[in-house]
Amino acid sequence: VYSAHGGTKPVTFVTFIGDGSKIASRSDSDDTVRIWNVEKMEKDGGGSFSRKRSGGDGGHSPSLLLATCRGLPALNESANCAFSPDGTVVCAGSSVNPREPNCCGKLKFYRLPEQPQNGKPIKEAKKEKKKKKETAILDPIVELDVAPNASVLVVQWHPKLNQIAVGTSDGLIHVLFDQTLSSKGALIPSSRSVRPSDGLSDLLRTRAPTGSAAFLAGSNANIQTPNALPLFREEARATRKVKEEVRKDPEKTKLPQPPVTGGIKTGTGAGGNISFAQSVYSQNIQKIVKNKNIAGQDPREELFKHNEGKSYVSKAYEGDVQRILAEKTVEEEMEEPSSKRAKH
Repeated sequence: VYSAHGGTKPVTFVTFIGDGSKIASRSDSDDTVRIWNVEKMEKDGGGSFSRKRSGGDGGHSPSLLLATCRGLPALNESANCAFSPDGTVVCAGSSVNPREPNCCGKLKFYRLPEQPQNGKPIKEAKKEKKKKKETAILDPIVELDVAPNASVLVVQWHPKLNQIAVGTSDGLIHVLFDQTLSSKGALIPSSRSVRPSDGLSDLLRTRAPTGSAAFLAGSNANIQTPNALPLFREEARATRKVKEEVRKDPEKTKLPQPPVTGGIKTGTGAGGNISFAQSVYSQNIQKIVKNKNIAGQDPREELFKHNEGKSYVSKAYEGDVQRILAEKTVEEEMEEPSSKRAKH
């Protein structure tokens, strides 16, 4: 629609109703929200909002504009509006100058006029045609003070939860809901009852000296211990960036060293920490075993070759065997009286 808000005023926001029959547009230049008839646009095929209607600067047919909601000052282009789930109400926020004393951003609700239905008598249809030529000027039916000394920037009316989220210029988000009409969402945390406090605990907390453990526990304050041991130190929760850095550190993650591949490697960059002596020994073993096929052979035959003509135990039993062996066992010596032991 050319010149939807008159002249060269820009349109800063546009939204559709749920069934697509209406469009709401807002401009930060005329402090209004305008409701447009989409069905009329489709029937006229675009002829009702051509540039020729206002002498070249653009225009629109009066039948397209259903209503104008006034009293909505906007100081920024992010100001928007929202339709209710049933499409009968539109809400929008107002902006205020924070330098003015006792100012407050408001959320305003407007009830849209009812559309004529087909099958009505001729007299009523003529009356409705006359009314169509006049655009309805709407005033808010409800005004809510939402943001003291701040402006209402963004409004979202959830169609399923039937709750309104309001974003303000002071960085806060307000959620408006009804105990009977809304469902889930903000109702879940708000329905939880506060745990009743114990009378004895309150009495002890009031008599606890300021700065003590009981006082800090009652005030939900953390005890700061900068010089505590690492075992008892409460560290802040690691963020995603910190966790990624820790995973790359092999010492903190205790990552095992990779196996040696592609032959034996020595040096600081080799996996497995193989020393030079181990590498030389393994190379010699490989040379010895390289030309020998030991598959299916008994290793004991090779070991017995080194034992031929040699005895490692017989020397211990050479000479007088009775002299070498103990005359008495340890148990027999323990049974003898202590006097005899002294003589020996």
